[in-house]
Amino acid sequence: MATQKYIYLLLAVFLYVGQVSASTDKTITWYKPEFPPLSIVNGPDAGKGYSDQIENYLTQEMDGFDHQVLVSPFKRTLRDMKKGLNACSVTLLKTPARSEFIAFTKPARLLLPNDLVVRKGDLSKFNDFKNESGRISLEKLIQSGAVRIGYSNGRSYTKPIDTLLAKYKGSNILIERLGNEGPKGLLTMLAKGNIDAMFAQPVEAQFHGRSIGVAADIVQLPINEIIDYTVGFIGCSKTPWGEAVIKKIDALLVEAVKRDDFKSFYEDFLDEDSKKRYRKIYEGYFKLK
Repeated sequence: MATQKYIYLLLAVFLYVGQVSASTDKTITWYKPEFPPLSIVNGPDAGKGYSDQIENYLTQEMDGFDHQVLVSPFKRTLRDMKKGLNACSVTLLKTPARSEFIAFTKPARLLLPNDLVVRKGDLSKFNDFKNESGRISLEKLIQSGAVRIGYSNGRSYTKPIDTLLAKYKGSNILIERLGNEGPKGLLTMLAKGNIDAMFAQPVEAQFHGRSIGVAADIVQLPINEIIDYTVGFIGCSKTPWGEAVIKKIDALLVEAVKRDDFKSFYEDFLDEDSKKRYRKIYEGYFKLK
């Protein structure tokens, strides 16, 4: 009798574990950083960042899954994906190193590229590093040692900038900022004179410039080493589970990228001049016209 009870108990445990496993396979944990306006997790605009809205769109369209959100720095997101947890994120750029442990979607969005953001009063410091079209040669600027450039720990700025940051890592000119504040923290350092330049996309510089009251005091300089747009991807842990989820997201993106409301998630954060530039690039990239 005791043996029979033990068998029943084991059977119950196996059934419970199986249910938990099945439930877990249908649960997506969406990792997001506190990184406005990419993702906004606090205040009256919480959930209204441009990646938040893409995430909301996907959770509404992905039948058969439960969704939960985890606010996490970029480094933890990457670490948990390396571990093979059931993790996904809307806030990723694709790099060769990340592709080893992250399954990426097709291109999910376009972003205007990172610029070098500087104080208007310091523009003359950068004149010697501009080419004929007014773009800054980042490598020549770094090699000169003339200014201090701030960047966020754990963030990818696209391959050309990442390559230069790795090449000159440890240089006194490159100031690495830790923590979750990202562009806002760097912009505060710039305003205080702790750095002379920083990397930020136009949407970030405009959003945070307004929020801390320095929008009129900064200017964005295009970088020669990068192209006119950055491609954003959605990624999940590179496991059979993650690759299956990515296939479902890819199927949704085929139509989503053609929708005006989907495009507006990012576009609405841009000023009018940037919107015109963005629309032209977006339509050409996704061949919408």
